[in-house]
Amino acid sequence: MTRTIAIALAATLIATPAGAQDTKAVTKLFQTSFETACFGIGEDFGDFAETRSWELTWRDEYADTDSTATLYQFFCGSGAYNVNHVYYLVDEYDGALPVAFAVPEFDVVYENDDFEAAVLDVPMTGYGTQLMLTNSEFDPETETITSHALWRGIGDASSSGTWIFDEGRFRLISYEVDPSYDGEVNPERLVDFE
Repeated sequence: MTRTIAIALAATLIATPAGAQDTKAVTKLFQTSFETACFGIGEDFGDFAETRSWELTWRDEYADTDSTATLYQFFCGSGAYNVNHVYYLVDEYDGALPVAFAVPEFDVVYENDDFEAAVLDVPMTGYGTQLMLTNSEFDPETETITSHALWRGIGDASSSGTWIFDEGRFRLISYEVDPSYDGEVNPERLVDFE
């Protein structure tokens, strides 16, 4: 299986012009890697399912020259009010790798264990990573990726994060959660490195 994928990727690189080589190869890698995790791959979901890419440049602390990478955003399914994306970062040293985003893990303590009751506490229990972001966008001006996952359609319960591109990787700088199903938007910040 791995040999077949490698041959297909090599054939894709040989048969396409330089600018399209990386995009086609990374797209094939994404489709192969996420074919069961993402639904609708290869189907026409309109503009919001369009693959996007951005060129990024940075200088490592001890380097004499700039490094470059290309960030790709791939559509990974949607529901009634959420759209998921997977990001790949391609550079000359590591090749194409999916971006893993640091996220805080937390519990929500509701009064009487009723999720529609008052929130008593939102203790953090550690950190994890995720490969998919919900309702995410990349801002090339600030080199940040933001996400805003709605827990239900009216948006009164949600989680949001911001990751900044820093020397070749994305670093979590803020994360907030609104676990109250109270009809109001009132998030609590769990992580703040801004």
